[in-house]
Amino acid sequence: MDNRVLNQMEGIIGIRLFGTKVEKVINMALARGIYIWEIKRREDFLEFKIRRSAYEALSNIVSENNYKMEIINEKGLPFFKNTIKRRFGFFGGAVLFLLAIYFVSSFIWFIEVVNNEKVDSGTIMMTAARHGLYKGAAKWNFSRTDVEEAMMLDINQLSYIKVDIRGVKATIEVVEKILPGDEITGPCHIVAAKDGVVEEILLLEGQVNVKEGDVVSKGDILISGIVFYQPNPLFSEIEEDAKEDKPVDIVRARGIVRARVWYEGYGECKRTTERIINTGRMNRQIIVKSPWFDFRIYGAADPGYVQAKTQVKKREIESPIGVFGWNDLVSIERKKVVTHLSENEAVKIARQKAMQTLTDAMKQDKLPREMEIEILSAPSDPVLRCKVAVDVIEDIAKPEPINEQ
Repeated sequence: MDNRVLNQMEGIIGIRLFGTKVEKVINMALARGIYIWEIKRREDFLEFKIRRSAYEALSNIVSENNYKMEIINEKGLPFFKNTIKRRFGFFGGAVLFLLAIYFVSSFIWFIEVVNNEKVDSGTIMMTAARHGLYKGAAKWNFSRTDVEEAMMLDINQLSYIKVDIRGVKATIEVVEKILPGDEITGPCHIVAAKDGVVEEILLLEGQVNVKEGDVVSKGDILISGIVFYQPNPLFSEIEEDAKEDKPVDIVRARGIVRARVWYEGYGECKRTTERIINTGRMNRQIIVKSPWFDFRIYGAADPGYVQAKTQVKKREIESPIGVFGWNDLVSIERKKVVTHLSENEAVKIARQKAMQTLTDAMKQDKLPREMEIEILSAPSDPVLRCKVAVDVIEDIAKPEPINEQ
């Protein structure tokens, strides 16, 4: 076995020996079989280490030769055992405290429902309780996956359920079903959903109110659901007499009206930007809380960071005498980085942002015709602005019910 392991098991004592010609004591100790190591010469004394079992023999040699020595430190298993014996109450209490926290954290004490608008939170929590998830439920008594599947079967208005367990808190995240709106089945007009220039008309039912090349505004009637009598020019004289007897038809207008519509995208980019980045350095603190005082058992109180982001994780338990728990604080050092962009780089970024804005506003099935890119800022401006304009051909027809008075 390694001497270092034996030394730790037997115990190590650091000695400081005072006097002149201390080498005499070292030689006598070595002659009696005392193991000495890490001998260091100082100004008026000598420092070295011995095993705990050799301390009494060395003390006798020092006393017989009128030298003086003192103990610097004590290390190893025997001294650690003595420390535990002296502080058994403290260590025992700490172990019991940790076991109590672990036991209490094995239960669910808080439940939160998020993202629900139409379905009541109480309904969701009652459904979860029927399947084992409720305040005070032990974590080993239910399966998160089973609760999610059972709740999906019980609540038809939900399309997704996720149960997230963090410590003593359960978060139920839901997504409600989006039901389709009522389709218009009665009489209606076809109106313009947005401004544009009419390019093509396909009439299925109703009466056309516009022609190709017309400029229309949002809300204009393109195909009317009120159909008036239209005489045939070949039989105008005959049908003129019967015109009075022809009723007005109210129908459900149908058709496709394609028009040229304009979209614009805007983007800008600062020539000088500042952003905060993480340096990679971090400091962690663990603070134990009690009703009487708080004390830190790990980490530095002030890591010396100029700028830092602190993440705090708390574990607390309410009791009749106060709050027990601990806080886990992680401080991440951050710093500010300044970036200077050239004119070309700023223009490129502004153009990309404008194109992204334009793409988000357009649908994938729209057919672009022409695109114009315009730089709105001077090269010396601190912020470069860009506008992208495009016209596309799309169907602007939208049904609108006829208000019959």
